[in-house]
Amino acid sequence: IKAREDVTITSFSFFTGSTSKSLTEVWTRDGSYRGNTADNSGWEKIYFEKSQQRGTAAPIEVTLKTPVYIQQGETASFYIVTRGKIVNVEPDVKEGKPVAQDDAIKLYAGIALDYDYWEDGCINGWKCKFSPRTFEGRIGYNVFTGTSPPRDNPANPTPTTLVTYDGRSKDWWSTYGIMFEIKAREDVEITSFSFYTVSTTKKTKTEVWTRDGPYKGYTSSSFGWEKIYSGDIDHRGPYELTVVKLKTSVYIQEGETASFYIVSPGIISVKAKKEGETVAQDDAIELYAGIALDYDYWEYGCINGWKCMFPQRSFEGIIGYNAGCYI
Repeated sequence: IKAREDVTITSFSFFTGSTSKSLTEVWTRDGSYRGNTADNSGWEKIYFEKSQQRGTAAPIEVTLKTPVYIQQGETASFYIVTRGKIVNVEPDVKEGKPVAQDDAIKLYAGIALDYDYWEDGCINGWKCKFSPRTFEGRIGYNVFTGTSPPRDNPANPTPTTLVTYDGRSKDWWSTYGIMFEIKAREDVEITSFSFYTVSTTKKTKTEVWTRDGPYKGYTSSSFGWEKIYSGDIDHRGPYELTVVKLKTSVYIQEGETASFYIVSPGIISVKAKKEGETVAQDDAIELYAGIALDYDYWEYGCINGWKCMFPQRSFEGIIGYNAGCYI
């Protein structure tokens, strides 16, 4: 999909070859999928749920918890996987040629993969890649512009930030990562996190994970979480913010809560009075004190009797979000 305006892709509706309840996944990557079909290297999984297939008579709708932002003029690739056999069409144009478009997005003919994930089905001489094929159904999106006419998914989001602390709090700690919850007081999309670090280390491996609802009971491993950011970033120290812009922003419906786990060894957190207490809020979002995890990912650092989980820790920095979204 190519963006003709700044957009976030929010949903896919498509037909299937069965009416069973099947596992459905959606993966995405910046740029073209060509040369990246053999495995999940370079891709991010943004949807993973069992869903009721509706066959060829009615489409199934998959609403992304983490909408995918595509800047005007840029392209993003998507890979939809369902055991219910997603229906696709063989177009009259070649792979990579436009098959549908409007004022905001342009859809190109792609490929279909069969028999297994990625090219795993290409065994024993079987053909598992079929080209050209095109997505058949409906693509939901939000447009970030104040001049466009209303669409099915109108959005005029207001970019906003919540500043939690000033970077000079006395009772601060540096750990491997921090886990916390954000509650939406209106419909929002979380777009970025800016935080402080203990040093100015170059190219620090940084990840951001998210899940619906609370993190409690989900601190031991990545089970139940989705990774929405992975990259090497330069830490800027304790007095200058290190900024992480999410490629896949996280939508939180009014009244709902989402958990986040930022992994960036050396990230600074602040000691709060009580885990789960409100530490910062504005009209749109509310930030709760969480926990810090040290020595390794998740609870992997809790070996040989070491303590790796530290409660009453709060994210320190700035949370970027868009308010006024209607998905």
